Amino acid sequence: MRAAYERATVLELGARGVLDGAPFTLAGRTCVRGRRGAIWNEWRLSFEDGRSLFLVESPLGLAVYDEGTLTPAFASVTVGAPLDTGFVVVDRGEATRVAQWGDVEDAPSRYAYADLSSRAGAVATIDFGAASGPSAGGGDLSSSPPRVYVGRKVGFAEVGLSPVSACEPLLIRAPEVSRPAGVETWLEIGDEGELDGVRFRVAGVLGRCLDVGTDERVSWEEYLLVARGVGGVRWLVVASGHWSFVEPVEAGLVGESEASASLDGVVYDFLSEGTARVEWAAGDLPWEVAIGDASSVKDFVHAPWVLTKEWTSDELTWSRAIHVRPDAIAKAFGKRSLPRPRGRAPNEP
Repeated sequence: MRAAYERATVLELGARGVLDGAPFTLAGRTCVRGRRGAIWNEWRLSFEDGRSLFLVESPLGLAVYDEGTLTPAFASVTVGAPLDTGFVVVDRGEATRVAQWGDVEDAPSRYAYADLSSRAGAVATIDFGAASGPSAGGGDLSSSPPRVYVGRKVGFAEVGLSPVSACEPLLIRAPEVSRPAGVETWLEIGDEGELDGVRFRVAGVLGRCLDVGTDERVSWEEYLLVARGVGGVRWLVVASGHWSFVEPVEAGLVGESEASASLDGVVYDFLSEGTARVEWAAGDLPWEVAIGDASSVKDFVHAPWVLTKEWTSDELTWSRAIHVRPDAIAKAFGKRSLPRPRGRAPNEP
């Protein structure tokens, strides 16, 4: 298993980069397995002036962290709740260090953590115990003081690094469940296509549904797209023949009221809400999927975009989807044609 974890990165121990004009070396790496089996890497950045920062590499991209101050009690941390510091809690749970390489501090393998997002675009993670990096720690929460790391999302160019391999995020095989009769998939696992100038591969697919009223059910498919060599994932969602390209949004950047939500100065009108459930799954996904998994969903629309909030007691995410014509999807993935859409999509231009 260690060999599989070793491959779960596009970076290389000993690689050199530059952050804010200061050279650094990737001196150590910790591979972490979190809630629902999700995998990420924590890299120690060693600077020539003796400083150390931490770079988190996950399926959603990169973030750089420095130690800060922010110490709520773990028991008081509630997903979706704002803190006095301007951050909102977006994830909480337990995680385990599963493998380490290079120069890393010794720390307990299991720990409780909380991830935060701010309106200013900052991110933070709280380690409720002795630790050596963001989202790491463990031990007795009542006796180990929390350590807090505050940072920001960055791109490869911003830290002077280039992906050195075509490795993809370590994904998890979905349960072997046949899709319901009459459900067709229009993209196959392994298909490759280019969207927004990035070459993606279809790694997995989720079939989900939402009950509307007492006698109607809306179903759709979500295709996981993995970008080779850059570690980023996106989704393609298709419902009634209408396609949308979905990208994650930093939760703290979204303003929300009962009637609308706002992002980057754009106001999205409330569209619908309900409980979405997983009906079937295939291929590889970023977390362990169970049939019947449920989460609350709320959609806001400003055509051609849909802004979606999804949450459970442990996690809060926002994403933004843009409507894409079926012929554009067919061209991108080399398909002769795709079915004509039925009706009109809420975010159709």
